[in-house]
Parts: sequence; C-alpha cells; structure tokens
Amino acid sequence: MKTSFFIALICLLGLSIFVGWSKFEGNNHNTSISISETDDTYKLAASFDVNHTAKVWRYVNNFIAPNSLGKSENDYFDVTTSLQDKTEFYIKESPGRLKIELNKKKNTTASYLRIKKMCEGIKELLANK
Repeated sequence: MKTSFFIALICLLGLSIFVGWSKFEGNNHNTSISISETDDTYKLAASFDVNHTAKVWRYVNNFIAPNSLGKSENDYFDVTTSLQDKTEFYIKESPGRLKIELNKKKNTTASYLRIKKMCEGIKELLANK
C-alpha cells in the first residue's frame, strides 16, 4: 500500500513539473505576431520570449520620441495615450506580450501610417531576434 502511494506521488509530482515547464518554458521561445486591419482599426498582437521585452520596449520608445511611455521592461502597461502629434492609440504590454490598437477614425492618415510603420518594425525586430 505504501509503495503504490509513493509511486502515485512521484508520478503526480513528475506530471506537475512537466506541465509547469511546458507552460512557462515552452511558451518562452515561441514568437507569435498578428497584425489585423479593418476600415476602423489597426491592431498588432505579439507574444514573444520575455528576454526580448526590453528590446521591444526600447524600440517603441525610440519610435514615438520625443514622447516616451516611461516604464521599465518588467512592468505591466495598459493605457490609451496621445502623442505630441495628436496620434492616439491603445497599448498593453507585459513581459513577452504586446498589444497595440489604433482607431483610424480618431487619427489622421499620417498618424495611422506612423503606427503602422512602428508595428511593422516590431514584427521585423521580433522575426530577426
């Protein structure tokens, strides 16, 4: 009876370790980038290795300069922001994840093209990691 209990406990522990490893470690190395566009919105959703978070965040801040979203790469960020040129967009970021949405109706064509160029740059940055 004790032997079967210990075997079951070891199997359960092994399964728990495997599931934990596959959930956290396995997803860390997969990059997923989705860009979608409708008449009203432009969206980017990206999932990537958490080690690339700082690089992505620096790219975003460099691209929107002289503005800055001012956070560290280990924080969570969820905000709708307006830049000096009146570009308004939603950005949600956490380590290994990024979501950007732009309402085309609320922004000029120049603003739309600016955010689109930034998102394409993020896609290229993550593809060439």
